Amino acid sequence: MSEVIIVGGGPAGLNCAYYLAKSGKDVILLEKHAFPVDKLCAGGLTVKDFEELPKDIIERAFVTQIIHTPLGKTTFKTSKPVIFTVNRRVLNKWLFERAKKAGTKIEKEKVIKINGNIIITKNGRQYNYCYLVGADGSTSIVRRHLNIPTKYSFIAWQTSIPFPLKDIEWFLDANVFGFGYGWIFPHKKSTVIGFVCSNPKNAFKAKTGFLHWLKKTHALVINSPFKPYLINTDYRGHHFGRIFLAGDAAGLASGLTGEGIYFALRSGRSIAQMILSKSNGQNLYNNLLKAKYRHQKAARALKCLPIPLLNTFFECFRKGLKIAFCRELIFKRYG
Repeated sequence: MSEVIIVGGGPAGLNCAYYLAKSGKDVILLEKHAFPVDKLCAGGLTVKDFEELPKDIIERAFVTQIIHTPLGKTTFKTSKPVIFTVNRRVLNKWLFERAKKAGTKIEKEKVIKINGNIIITKNGRQYNYCYLVGADGSTSIVRRHLNIPTKYSFIAWQTSIPFPLKDIEWFLDANVFGFGYGWIFPHKKSTVIGFVCSNPKNAFKAKTGFLHWLKKTHALVINSPFKPYLINTDYRGHHFGRIFLAGDAAGLASGLTGEGIYFALRSGRSIAQMILSKSNGQNLYNNLLKAKYRHQKAARALKCLPIPLLNTFFECFRKGLKIAFCRELIFKRYG
């Protein structure tokens, strides 16, 4: 019997595995894909992510961001980078090598059934566990085994172009995306372009409107297909006896922005601390939940607004940031 079985080899599972193996636990991680796992992801990180990650995996760092609304755009420039892009394969490779070096046993196996404390894989192998960590994404088999429903989720659509653009850009337009948004995330040799709309039934309309906008504002004609991926935002608990849920499997992704990497990394680490019976494990998770609930509360409020009011909110948001940014510049220069 293994002390800990982790299902899923993304940031949550690999970070959890590293901290457990580093402390001497017998850890087996099961992942259905070959490493390094490549997942659809815009690859955007913020400063807080580097509490867990090395800065040498950064592809690009940005001091400039642009926010668009139907009535205008605002360009923000900060003194230090506040947002970064990384290659998801490079990120997962670093996490994989670190976990393996710490002593994690990593096996390519697809879990198809959980029966009591026995994990059964597609290849017919069986694993017994003392603790089980579900870090297997938005369609988690561990979550389904616990009979936890997923009501709140959304679908993002993403493509890429084979050259880098200059700045990170955000597109807010309720007529196109509802309370969702479109984005441009430049990488080293390419640019990820994507969108999320609040109602999946309006995806075709959102895509059409977004493509028209990109052509009008950037002279971009996108011929590559947009690929969808599910983002689970429906958190309903993370600790169920000897079973834990981390990252998207727990529904920890932000319901406001779709941000998931930070929540995955931090939840994986905090679950490891809980299994190790360290007192700060639950505190780490509680701090994560505070951020999650703030995002969730804001997202539910925005969902209730009709389109005209939502666009008014977006415009106030853009102008408010512009005023705040101007005040900051004046204070730095003359204060």
